[in-house]
Amino acid sequence: MKLLNEICPVCGMKAQTGVPTEEHHKMFFHFCSEQCRETFIARPSLYSTKVGKVRKATLKRRTISLSETLEHEITDLLIPYLMAMMGVKEVTVEGNKLHITYDLLQVTESQIEKALVEAGLQLGGDWLERLRRGWAHSSEEVELDNLSTPRYHHSPPLA
Repeated sequence: MKLLNEICPVCGMKAQTGVPTEEHHKMFFHFCSEQCRETFIARPSLYSTKVGKVRKATLKRRTISLSETLEHEITDLLIPYLMAMMGVKEVTVEGNKLHITYDLLQVTESQIEKALVEAGLQLGGDWLERLRRGWAHSSEEVELDNLSTPRYHHSPPLA
């Protein structure tokens, strides 16, 4: 079995002890965080191939509606909490709107929403906001699936 170096294949940081290792095609991959491990498990081919090592960031800018306006004290705690997630680049809050920029190859909107709920916040629940979140989740899944699918280049037929 081939043992890869101890660099996280998802974000490129040094792997941490205590985060379980994953085996994929008889190679072992080490991770810096549980978030990166979960991201790898969802699409190992996106992070375990040569193409995956030279990919560029896929930045997304989303606005997530919350059920209520956040107080300044909560906002002051929330921003560093989200910035600690791998791939989160920028977070601002305006009333009940959370504006976030992130690298889709490291974190998805679904993972960000899960972190918000774990922090005790409630997402906006009107039908339009639920539809928007569903569309964002679906489009991100399709984009990641497309990125993880190998590209085949066909040669023209021989004459």
